[in-house]
Amino acid sequence: MSFLKKLFGSSPENVSPEEEAKATARRNFETLRDDGVRAMQMGEVPFALKCFEEALNITPDDRRTQAFKAEAHLRMRQYAEALPLLKSLSADEPCNHELQLMLLQTLGELQEYGEMKERTAALLADHVDDPRVLYFAAEAEHGMGEDIWAVAHLTQALNLRPDYAAARLLRADVLQSMGQTAEALDDMRALLADDAENETYLLRTARLLTAKGQEDELQEAARLLQQLRSLNPFDRNAVLLLGSIYEATAQRDKALALYDEAIDLMPDFAEAYRSRGGVRHALHDEAGAADDLKKSLELAPEAAAVPDGEYTNVENRMNDRYKAMNPYGF
Repeated sequence: MSFLKKLFGSSPENVSPEEEAKATARRNFETLRDDGVRAMQMGEVPFALKCFEEALNITPDDRRTQAFKAEAHLRMRQYAEALPLLKSLSADEPCNHELQLMLLQTLGELQEYGEMKERTAALLADHVDDPRVLYFAAEAEHGMGEDIWAVAHLTQALNLRPDYAAARLLRADVLQSMGQTAEALDDMRALLADDAENETYLLRTARLLTAKGQEDELQEAARLLQQLRSLNPFDRNAVLLLGSIYEATAQRDKALALYDEAIDLMPDFAEAYRSRGGVRHALHDEAGAADDLKKSLELAPEAAAVPDGEYTNVENRMNDRYKAMNPYGF
């Protein structure tokens, strides 16, 4: 017997093939799991997910690796794939509060509001002072059309945590859906006061102001949209909303310049061609309007199924014009 065998008291000859196979599988499992964790920490989430899947092929019931796999799915916005894992994990660990919240968030992403409401009701009994539980309860209630309860729970959450931006944003959405535009605007202005360059806040506030439709509100909306475009000139929603404000306030020259600039930046912007065509039609530039409509329909043929208003007349005249140029009628 060699010195090393005497020292360690065992040798490969003393290990059965079954034990060696188990040890190899265990090493492979741990290597795959640890590689997945490192990959996820480095932002390589798809590779991490593959590592976790291979690890679970070796040891299917390892709960820690299942949790890593669920997290990877969530980071990739694969909520349907994460849901069964989270349900299984939460059933094994009903007292793991963070895990329960992760499950609620996933149910919300999948719009499974009935189950979400049942689970939040159970959590509220023990965690009524957790604003996150109140938020998820409100999200489920809003999804089920119970908006009064949703506002109540969001107000509770904001009383507990006044800087809870997600709750304030959701309350603005709920209030808007209830027709309480002024109250929704109060929430959006509070959000903007804390984060004046948030593009989502700027656009949503401008939409609310536009919905009110008064001159002062339209001017404020235009100012916010101009600020948004200075931050992100490629925001198409901002272009269209600002253009509609210019058109509604008889500032067609500004609308035309806006659409020209947007089309220069984004040549595939079908809605901008369509809107510019409407302005050109209003300015009696029929040829320019027809060309813009033709371009918009080339870029977005589905828009032809829902023509609207006076622009329909432009489309009809454009069709007549091109049919006259084309004896085959296509």
